[in-house]
Amino acid sequence: MEEILKLIHALSGFIVLITGLAQIIMKKGGKAHRTIGQIYFWSWIPLIATGALIGSLLITFFGLLGFYMVFMGYRFGRKKSMSISVFDKAFIATFTLGAFFLLIWGILILLLKENKTFGVVAIFFGAIFTLVTIQDFLEYIFNKKLRKLRGHKMEWYFEHFGRMYISFIAATTAFAVIQNIFFVELLNWILPTLIGTVLLIRTNKHYYKKFKLLDEKKPE
Repeated sequence: MEEILKLIHALSGFIVLITGLAQIIMKKGGKAHRTIGQIYFWSWIPLIATGALIGSLLITFFGLLGFYMVFMGYRFGRKKSMSISVFDKAFIATFTLGAFFLLIWGILILLLKENKTFGVVAIFFGAIFTLVTIQDFLEYIFNKKLRKLRGHKMEWYFEHFGRMYISFIAATTAFAVIQNIFFVELLNWILPTLIGTVLLIRTNKHYYKKFKLLDEKKPE
């Protein structure tokens, strides 16, 4: 049974990596983009499910938080708007608690000196996801205006591709850890995120320039 789970996990992970990379490289919009995006999103479900059964608890939490990003990005892309349902609000609240738990967990591990690398990784990603989910919680549940494009007609576009991009960073990070790409455990966890973040910032600036948003003021 375990071998079957590993096979499903490996196959779904491969599909996530290939389709995620294709989405970054290919032209945005159109039937091909939507079809590959659908495959990318649905491949995350068996990836997370099998990962939870055969992987470590840290990998499981990391995968779930990556799924949070792909799910919200998928929702915004499908709707092409920032409309939030009751289900979306419950989803955001649940994962905000999960991100906060990961952060506290990492701090406790460091204080207890059980596993320094594990603690640093949990704090690093717990802090990132706590920041993102708390922003979502305040914006989409309490209607606070925190992000630059909040209320802008292009907000859904940037939230869609940004969250999909972050989910891909999460997938490549997990791949690097499992395959020991950089030969140092901490580097396997941190480097894909640092490299991916730099590329995401550059991509974000590209689309800001493309849509001529650099000089626009934040809507009141």
